[in-house]
Amino acid sequence: MENMYSLFAVQLMGIAFSLIMLISVFVMVRARMIREKYSLVWFLIGVFTLFISVFRGFIDWFSDLIGIYYAPSAFFAILIGSAYLLLLHMSVSISSLKMHNKTLTQELGLTKLRLEELEKKVNKGDFESNTGS
Repeated sequence: MENMYSLFAVQLMGIAFSLIMLISVFVMVRARMIREKYSLVWFLIGVFTLFISVFRGFIDWFSDLIGIYYAPSAFFAILIGSAYLLLLHMSVSISSLKMHNKTLTQELGLTKLRLEELEKKVNKGDFESNTGS
């Protein structure tokens, strides 16, 4: 009986965690703290966690399918794999933003140089027109 109670408590904690995660992501999207593009991954992880929490038999079936003896280990392996994919995606995004930032910085430097040259020409023209009168 106690074992059944602890399994039920873990299941409830998983459901509560999943719902808190889904609600948090939804609130962050509404508050524009996270873009929809990135929130989809978190929604999928939340829905997957909720699914696993509600249907406990699925993780047992899946762990047997891939040959893992202890079902929660399969769940953590899936979450770790998801974290690696998320990190890879973030690395690609950061690299892209870094290249874009470099291009913008170079364009800004060239624009400043052109502005300074134009200001020199204008100031030089003003000086000549003031001395010629």
